[in-house]
Formats: sequence, C-alpha cells, structure tokens
Amino acid sequence: MKDKMILGLIAGFGGAVIMGILDILFNLLPGINTKFIYGVSQLFTPITLAESPYGFFMGLTASLVCGTLAGLSFILVFETTGYDYLFLKGSITGLLLWLLLCGITGTVLGLNMEDTFIDNMVMIIIHLGYGLTGAWLINRFRPRPQEVTGENSRG
Repeated sequence: MKDKMILGLIAGFGGAVIMGILDILFNLLPGINTKFIYGVSQLFTPITLAESPYGFFMGLTASLVCGTLAGLSFILVFETTGYDYLFLKGSITGLLLWLLLCGITGTVLGLNMEDTFIDNMVMIIIHLGYGLTGAWLINRFRPRPQEVTGENSRG
C-alpha cells in the first residue's frame, strides 16, 4: 500500500478492533472490570446512560475512531526511526498511547477511571495488543523497495 496515511489509519483501526475484543474478553473474567469502553462513552453520553447498551455502542464507536486516528502515530514512528525492531516499537507506541490516553487525557477530562492494580495491568496488555497489531499491519502492507533479481538486472 503506497498511501502512508491510509496505512496508518488501517493499522490503527486493526489495533482498535483487537483492543475492543480484548477488553470485552478480559471483562468476562471474574475480578476484572476495566470499564474502558464505558469510560470512553462518558464523553458522549449522559452519565446515567454510560453503562447501558447505548453507552457501550457509543464507547466502542469512539474507541474505534480514536484508535484509528492514533494509528497515524505508527507511521510517524516508523517513518522517523525505520522499520527495524518493529514489534518493540509497536509495543512502545501502544504503551505511550496508554499513558497519554488513559492516564493524562482521562485525568484531564475527569473520567472516573478508578481501576484496581489488576485492571491497570489488563489495560497495559490491551494497549500492547493495540501496538503489536498496528505494527504487524504496517509491516504487512507497507511498500517495500523492489528487489533486483538476475532476470530484471542488466549487466
């Protein structure tokens, strides 16, 4: 894929889908209550509807949109630093987004994210999944230089 912006958006969307799936699956386990999707829904719904099916839908939609746009950070990282150590850079990008979006932005916006230690560890795992998926998609679909073979070369 030659368009780097679209590639970043696709990587972000793929990572956001994995994040949503991981969040739903982890919340099925007893003792885990991350409220990631419902926390995001508080930005777009009244607090009384945040934990309703409508709030879940709005939170999931907002999470997918935010994750898609944040995928542009993958292109920035990889184009600036190169494509070596791909999964390490993807992991770091995912963790940086966790810090910025869940930590700083959540605090500034006053989102009620009073997670326990285990919930925070799950959120780190979810964001690592985002970073690894985004890095894999970038690597899978990025343009590569044409390799010169004996048939195509003159000499």
